[in-house]
Amino acid sequence: MVMDYGCIGPDACLRCQAENKESRSGKQDCVVVWGECNHSFHYCCMSLWVKQNNRCPLCQQEWSIQRMGK
Repeated sequence: MVMDYGCIGPDACLRCQAENKESRSGKQDCVVVWGECNHSFHYCCMSLWVKQNNRCPLCQQEWSIQRMGK
């Protein structure tokens, strides 16, 4: 299974960095959400996106959460 990562990177997203979210290890943390289309994004970013556009930013399929994790 190949998964594309939208706003996912090795570090916390800019929103989480701005809000100073930190895990117990001291590293900034973002929850990842995967859609039915297998594209994944930071949950905090995607939750804002779907309020205005309920489609995946990459493939434009209707957004439906498949799973959440880190």
